[in-house]
This record gives sequence, structure tokens and C-alpha cells, in this order.
Amino acid sequence: MKGMIIGPYWQGFKRSLVTYTRIPLKVDWSDDIKHIPAVCFLPWIGLVVGLLSAWPLWFDWSVSLQALFMLLTAVLLTGGFHEDGLMDSCDGLVGGWDKEQRLSIMKDSRIGSYAALSIWFSLTLKWLLLSELLQVIPDSFLGFVYTLSGWCVVHVIARFIPLVLMNTLDYMTIEQSKASSMIAKLDLSQWLVALLPCLLIGVLAFNLFDLILTFILTATLVFLMRLYLRKKIDGFNGDTLGASEQIGEVFVVLCLLVSYS
Repeated sequence: MKGMIIGPYWQGFKRSLVTYTRIPLKVDWSDDIKHIPAVCFLPWIGLVVGLLSAWPLWFDWSVSLQALFMLLTAVLLTGGFHEDGLMDSCDGLVGGWDKEQRLSIMKDSRIGSYAALSIWFSLTLKWLLLSELLQVIPDSFLGFVYTLSGWCVVHVIARFIPLVLMNTLDYMTIEQSKASSMIAKLDLSQWLVALLPCLLIGVLAFNLFDLILTFILTATLVFLMRLYLRKKIDGFNGDTLGASEQIGEVFVVLCLLVSYS
């Protein structure tokens, strides 16, 4: 009985892990296997990525080198999945003149000037902000706990943002997309699964006031993203979900830096 309850969650988590990371794991993709939608485990995948990419914290290196290898490991673990979405989105949303052209540009595999600028600024901002965060947190065991939980909460909250966009906007595409198979409208229990790591890791990384404030500011950011996407393409696609995750990472690192400064 216990296995029947846990099984669908475990199957959904495995599918999410294989889909959103490069971690090799054997998964039975048969439709006969009961599973919770993989997307609701996105914040849990963020927790895995955060934990695995935090290994430089164990070494007595400069904060800039630690931050660089943490970012590099996170990119290698995900295969640049979200970074690719950011680049495609900036090329399409900024470079296109109308909805159809913007969606068409996002399907183009070539990298334009807006894509190059966006990925440079995104990675540079994350590296500088993370380096500064590692600098201001005290060098102690408690400081290590704050740093580890802070790095994890960056990936957890950032991956919750696409879920909100996915469930509050219409999916837009000009042709069949592999991302469409992963889109799902979540019910209450699935929202709780997605929200749980945000709360659990959030209370370790922030004090209660700063956590609540971060959630409010993140909700404001999501609201602005929704307005922008509705204006540009009347909805969302896979690339814009990836872009929202990358913007979320920068935003949460900034919130952490303000909290600890």
C-alpha cells in the first residue's frame, strides 16, 4: 500500500531528473507506469543541482574561484538547458517585430547578438553576486550551512517560477515542440510537492522576515514576467520558461546578498 502511494511520486521525480539534468538514470517511459507530472519536481531538481554543484565550498579557495566552479558545475549538470532558453528568448522577444516572428526566431538554433549579450550578462552577474555573497558570509560551520542552503534555495525558488508561468499563461508555438509533452497544469497536492523545498530550504537560508519578503518580491517579478510575455507572444513557450529560471537565479542571489549584507 505504501509503495502504491510513493511509487507515482518516485516515478515522477526520476522522469524529472532525467529530463532536466544530464544525470544518467534508467527510466521506464511507458504510459502504463503511474507517475506524478515531472514538472512539479522542478524545485526538487534544483535542490539536487544545488547540492551537487556546491562541492567547491569544501576547498579553501578564493571566493571568486569557488563561485566560478559552482556555476560551471551547475551548467554541466543541466547541460545548459535553461541558459539556452534565455538566449533563444532574448533573440526572439527583443529581436522580433510580431508574435509569429518572435516565435520563429526562438526556433532558430543560431545565436544572435541579443542572445550573446544576455548570456554574458547573466553569467557575469551570477558570478559577481555569488562571489560577493561568499565573501560576506562568515567563515564558520554555521556560515557553511548558510552558504550551502543559500546556494540550494537559489536553484529551488528559480525553478518554481516556470511552474507559475506554465499554469497561468497559454502555451504558444508555431510547430510541434518537445517541450509541450512536459507541460502540465498542477493540482493542489502537486503544488504542495513543488512548494515544499522552497519552504524547507528557504527557512535555512533566510530569516523569516527576509524569506517572506523574498517570496513577495519574487511574486512581483513573476507578475511582471507574465505581463511582458502576454504583450510579446500572448503566452509562454519552453524557451521563455528557461529564461524565467535564469532571471530567477540572478534575482534570488541578489536577495540573499541583500539579506546577509
